[in-house]
Amino acid sequence: MPLRHFPRIVGFEVPPLKSRVDVVHDAPIVGLLSTLPSAQWTNAFILEAAATRGELDSALVSIEQDRILFFASEANARERCNAIRTMVEAASRKVMSGKVPNQPLVTGNADIPANAGRALVVEDDEVLLEVTCDVLRKAGWVATPASTLQLAMEALDGERFDEVIADIDLEVRAEGLGLAREVRQRWPTTAVIVVTGRHAEGSLAVPDGAILLSKPYQRRQLLALLDLGAPKPHP
Repeated sequence: MPLRHFPRIVGFEVPPLKSRVDVVHDAPIVGLLSTLPSAQWTNAFILEAAATRGELDSALVSIEQDRILFFASEANARERCNAIRTMVEAASRKVMSGKVPNQPLVTGNADIPANAGRALVVEDDEVLLEVTCDVLRKAGWVATPASTLQLAMEALDGERFDEVIADIDLEVRAEGLGLAREVRQRWPTTAVIVVTGRHAEGSLAVPDGAILLSKPYQRRQLLALLDLGAPKPHP
């Protein structure tokens, strides 16, 4: 199939830009695709986004149906728009090569590059667990789900994670908080985000170096904390 038949950028929706990007509060730039991409093309774009994480970390590139979302400042908006155009074309060429799986990558971590960030998501609500993992995978992360404390500890003992996102209450009240403390003690280079929906922030004994994220939160807030707010390890 000729390249012209694949999705292409037909325009950008650009919000008011600032000299410095605040991905938690600012609106993203939206790249508009000419057509709704296939699952295979979406896979190819996810792989391209993951491969360029080092160059476009602060852009937080992700795809939602026929829209590509990313962040930019006044100074680098044009450069990043051009980079997105290049990624779109590269995704199409990757599909043309026949080396991209047809099944959505957002249901698993297959074929995500080895240098992608690795996150453990600990949440006892199965629906929220799946949604959170999908959000991370669409943004180029390798996301491992765990619905219980036991599964989380087994995962932590078995592989290295860059980030742990844990709901504060799992099977037992404040169990996620205990998990956060143990992660910071045993794996001090692993960043920890504690998610809470009903506790007052001031009353929580969040471990040193962990970040508290209150529900409800927006997708871009979570991605911002993952990519830009990683805590420093204990001395």
